[in-house]
Amino acid sequence: MQPVFWAAASVSAVAAVVMVCMLKYQHFHGKRFYALTFIAMIWTLITVGAEASTPSFACQFDMAVVAWLGNALVPVAWCFFVFAYVHQAEWLSKKRVMAALVLVPLGCFVFAATNSMHQLVYTAETAILPGDRQITYIHGPGFFAITAVLYTFVAATFYALIKAFARARRSAWPLLTMLAVVTITPLSANASYVIFGFTVFGLDPTAFMFTVGILAFTFMLLTNKTMDMASIGQSILFNTTSEPVILIDNNRRVTLMNSAAKRSGLCNLSKAEADALLAKIDTRSPRTTDASLTIEQRIYDPRIQEIESPLDPNGAILGWSITLVDITDRIVITRALEDALLRADEANRAKDEFISVVSHELRTPLTSLKGGLALALSGRLGEIDARIRSPLEIAQRNGMRLSRLVDNILLAQKIDVDALSLDALPVDLGALLKESLEENKMFAAEQKIDLVLPKGDQTATITGDAFALRQIIDNLVSNAIKFSEQGSTVEGSLSIRNGHVRLSIKDSGRGIPDGMEGQVFGRFEQVKNGGQYATQGSGLGLHISQQLARQMSGKLFYDSVVGEGTTFHMEFTTVAAQQPAVILSAADNTDDTTTPASTGDTPEAVQA
Repeated sequence: MQPVFWAAASVSAVAAVVMVCMLKYQHFHGKRFYALTFIAMIWTLITVGAEASTPSFACQFDMAVVAWLGNALVPVAWCFFVFAYVHQAEWLSKKRVMAALVLVPLGCFVFAATNSMHQLVYTAETAILPGDRQITYIHGPGFFAITAVLYTFVAATFYALIKAFARARRSAWPLLTMLAVVTITPLSANASYVIFGFTVFGLDPTAFMFTVGILAFTFMLLTNKTMDMASIGQSILFNTTSEPVILIDNNRRVTLMNSAAKRSGLCNLSKAEADALLAKIDTRSPRTTDASLTIEQRIYDPRIQEIESPLDPNGAILGWSITLVDITDRIVITRALEDALLRADEANRAKDEFISVVSHELRTPLTSLKGGLALALSGRLGEIDARIRSPLEIAQRNGMRLSRLVDNILLAQKIDVDALSLDALPVDLGALLKESLEENKMFAAEQKIDLVLPKGDQTATITGDAFALRQIIDNLVSNAIKFSEQGSTVEGSLSIRNGHVRLSIKDSGRGIPDGMEGQVFGRFEQVKNGGQYATQGSGLGLHISQQLARQMSGKLFYDSVVGEGTTFHMEFTTVAAQQPAVILSAADNTDDTTTPASTGDTPEAVQA
């Protein structure tokens, strides 16, 4: 009977390898109970094989007794596995339940091991009959009692499977059927052995039948995707995604579509409509197609991915996965935005035209108004009473202010539409600074402000537009005068360092809080100062100045400390062969304090 032993040993070795691989690479509920079932099965096979290989009655009987550890553990562990795998039963982790896993097999073994004392498992008639090599076991009532206890676990296993069949989807039925077959096959073999005395090579066939069944189930467990998390997740993702997805084989037949595709009406397409749909999709390219598809008043953008053959990745493809991205809402929103932008552009154009027309229309009466006031105040029309001169002077100042506002509005409009053309000629920046300080002399004297130009070299010739540069300087100087305290000083200076030419205007005003750059250089904006807005200025001066500096490849910025004052800088960078080029000249330009009249209209610490 050595072949029986080696056959049992070989099957046990295969089962051990399968068990180790399962434990290492597979993840499923009830894994520990599945491993215990394998161990019990291997134990039973080895003991049965050893029993078949020995001729001694004592050895055979001892092996039969030892085999009870495996015989009893198999149905218990298998029952626990089915409940854990199919139902994920949490009660299996309770201590009294786990105790049954140990006590039932151990109790069966002890009962069989003490058979010589009570003769309840095997009766005294148990012996090797003449002419036989194996023991003929005569079972006592204890044997049937043990069998009844173990059959209780088998019955519980069937209950778990029947309950699972009742609630499971049909796709899970093959897996449950295999579990039922693995359970019923050794049960049938054992019942035949107990009732009819059926044996294989004179041995109980239960272990052999269960081994075949559990190995078959293991193979199914490895290949079946019913309980595979990744496979189930992919299926759920495929069916729950909001975008229609269809699979087309290389014969251009739709083989599968998700729930979103069915809801979109793809499943109701006629053959002609399906052919037309496939004809629109360029299935020769995995890239997004240019043509959109309209299905039941929804517009889709098809995204195509080739499905390669796993047997020949470089050969013919199996088909295509086509995802239909719904772009209906996007198209509607895009069209609405385009219409809104068009209306906004038309409104902006109408606004610019209105400002241009109104500004030009204001120039003619303003010119006449300023000319008439200037003539009257000159005395050429006769002497003017002091009571009349004062209101005329006020009217003249406000007329000049209104004229500057109109000029600034027109200039800002030209800058915004890139219609302002500036010269690129050599300009003495120091001379422009000196002129601005001289012409603002009267305005500074009225405000009791001293204008200072440091002694020394204050000359730097740059390439730019003299009128635009002068306007920037006038704005900076007038701002500094307006918002400096009486009796303080406004200083203008030039510095040349590392290829940078910087013109700076420093005041002694209240300063500008941090983070106000957007308002300082904003259009029609002013920064609050002490809780009040500036009463003078249109909010255009620094905006225009910054734009003019940028157009001449320069920049305008400021440094400020609240309570101490602000310094505005206009800077040009020298780069070889790039405008504006800076030409340095050595001129001994010195000047004392000057007090000019203001031409700017935007405040330093209040204008933004």
